Amino acid sequence: MRLPIALDYRPAMLSGSGIGRAVRELARALAACDDVDVRLFAHSLAPARVACPPPPGARLSRLPLPGRCLPALARLGLGADRLAGGARIVHWTDYVHPPVSTARVVLTVHDLAFVREPAWHGAAAGGLRARTAAAIAAAAVVVAPSQATASDVRAFAPRADVRVIPFGADHAPVAPLPTADHVLCLGTIEPRKNHRALLQAWSLLPAPRPRLVVVGRVGWECADVVRELRAAAAAGWLDWLPAADDATVWRLLRSARALAFPSLWEGFGFPPLEAMALGVPVVAHDCAPMRELGHGVFTFADAREPALLAAALQRALTDDGVRMRAATAGPARAAQFRWADCAQSHAALYREVAAC
Repeated sequence: MRLPIALDYRPAMLSGSGIGRAVRELARALAACDDVDVRLFAHSLAPARVACPPPPGARLSRLPLPGRCLPALARLGLGADRLAGGARIVHWTDYVHPPVSTARVVLTVHDLAFVREPAWHGAAAGGLRARTAAAIAAAAVVVAPSQATASDVRAFAPRADVRVIPFGADHAPVAPLPTADHVLCLGTIEPRKNHRALLQAWSLLPAPRPRLVVVGRVGWECADVVRELRAAAAAGWLDWLPAADDATVWRLLRSARALAFPSLWEGFGFPPLEAMALGVPVVAHDCAPMRELGHGVFTFADAREPALLAAALQRALTDDGVRMRAATAGPARAAQFRWADCAQSHAALYREVAAC
């Protein structure tokens, strides 16, 4: 008998970020499993921002319900499990958690960057911390996409039952394009993503240097960096795309000479994983999540120091050994991250939780 589970699908429809990507691909892979009945909770007043029709085999529940009415509906017995058509397990996939009636909860914690360094999230850090603590306490099991995030969760909530289930990489279009003369940086403009250090490092590279292309929407605590990005774009040595669809991102990534990823902390890291799958060299900040993901493939630097970041970028652009390692070891490493495995591990976990 197939186990009915409700997946909070709102991030898939409302966000082009890594969380949205994770939810879309997990839903698609779960729908292909023969032992779970996937019901997608997508009730929201907000219009869809990402075109993502439900995968075959999954049932979408979407009415124009404001999020603020969900607690009242839950008190009337209409929690997320009922609103999704009836489910024994509700999977909270983001940092906003629809209340449930009787189902048990599985929670994904993508990262705890707001606990590690509250200044990265400004005034929002306190609310994120409180909501996440409450969600962890309510969840039967917490899923982390990396060992680094699992360690952070265990330090934050020692009593939590934490399981590591990595995301997949096989959504990336693996056929490369001819290399163009640009380096790509992907990520929301926010303090943790460390764009300012990248701009400073770029100014230290010797001429001639490739074009820097930054793809990322305006986030928070970033007014100064946004001004610098606009000034660099006006000066003609940088392209900044505040919004880009998947087709544009894939084209830029598949043809990039390198991916610059100076983010100071990640829960997982889709852009470097996708670049690795495509054989594109990755220059990343030297931190535990990137060491875990890159596993001998990435070029690392202390990205808090622009001079060190510039030196690593220069190696990635000029060292044939770095490019060869990315082209051969990168796809082999990325092939270990499969959405089918991710979905099967989640399905097994749902059954374990339902049996308790």
